[in-house]
Parts: sequence; C-alpha cells; structure tokens
Amino acid sequence: MPYLPRYQIICDDAFFHVTWQCHNNDWFLQWNWAKKLYYDLLLKYKDKYGVEIYSYCFMDNHPHLSGRLENKEDFSAFFRIVNSLFARLVNKKLGRRGQLVMDRFKSPRIENDGHMLTVMTYIDLNPYRAGKVKHPRDNEWSSFFYYAYGKEDRLITPAPSYLMLGKTDITRRETYRDMVMELIKQPHKINISHTYFVGDPDWVIAKYRELKSALSLLSGDSGLSPPV
Repeated sequence: MPYLPRYQIICDDAFFHVTWQCHNNDWFLQWNWAKKLYYDLLLKYKDKYGVEIYSYCFMDNHPHLSGRLENKEDFSAFFRIVNSLFARLVNKKLGRRGQLVMDRFKSPRIENDGHMLTVMTYIDLNPYRAGKVKHPRDNEWSSFFYYAYGKEDRLITPAPSYLMLGKTDITRRETYRDMVMELIKQPHKINISHTYFVGDPDWVIAKYRELKSALSLLSGDSGLSPPV
C-alpha cells in the first residue's frame, strides 16, 4: 500500500487500524523487552493524545493496533512521539544508530464501530496466519486474552461492539472465542493492512472515489482504484 497524506484518509473522531514495519524489514520487536517497551509507551501517552486502544497484537517486526481517535493531529503526534521514543530506546539498548521504524505508519480508516470486530479478529489471527502459533492464545502479546478470557489489560478500552456481544462477561468472552475459532476453521482472505478503508462495500467504494478525486486535484490522475 503506497503512502498517501493521512489527512486524506483519517478524520477527527474516527476508528482506525494502525500498523508499521521495522526498517529494512528487520526484527526489532522480536524480544519481549522490546514489546513491553512499546506497550508501556502506548500506555503512557494514549490518554494525553486522546487515543483509545481497542485491540493490539505485536509481531516480531511490526505491531497492529485498532481503536478510536479524537483529533487527527493529536493522533499523528501520538504515534510520532511513541515511535520516536521506541526507536531511541531500542537503539540505545542495542548500541546502534539509525532508523528503526520504516517511514510513516499506515492507518486505514474503519467506517464505524460495527466493523471493529472484523479488524480485531483479523489482528488476533496475525500470528496464526504467519505460522508462528497454533492458536491466538499462544501469543501473549495481544489483546486476545482480554476479550477471550477476561485477563486484565490496562492498555485496552473495550470496544463498544464487543460489549454488545452479550449481557454478561462470560457470554461476551464465549462469543468472541467462537468468532475467532470460526475464522480459524474458515480463514478470511481479506488483508486489511493493504487497504485504506474498512467498512460496507458501498462506503468503501465511495471513500476511494473521494480519495482519488482529492488526489487528482493535488497532483493529477492518482491511478488509485478501490480494492476488488
């Protein structure tokens, strides 16, 4: 997915899915101490910048995060400070210099909270799809344990769509586990890391048309087409 101006994709009071790659596809998140460092930085700054984290999963060379933002400028500032501090502290520990986070982070926009569960289960299944684990519960660095088993997680603000899965914690957890298991049995082929918008097809197509029109005004024909 090419990098486009974030202000053409994201907006105030929007739902998001964020991911970024380590520079040169290196593995700077492979260590538990690195994952904990990134977790702690997200926890430290999220409230200050008005960012709610609904779900996360840390792979060895990239993270996935979903949630809601209040202000798109604060949203960019949040990841700018978190990622820069992460790079500085990892470089210091490893005794290296240079770039650590590859370019800018990707931030597809989610139409509404009704589509958040799609994103959350996609994020949970990343290690499984990559062949790293046999089940999402085998990866300790994700929000799966919070939603599926009720493990305390200070980083997480529960997604409203999750809270609507049932009237009790037990019912919600059972339903969420069933959703993930159903995707394991019948794997989703969608890759929401390679799209700009996640939502109903008509909304996605409309947003791609708006984006293409805006980019054409800025620099000529964008060549951008909605996903098939």
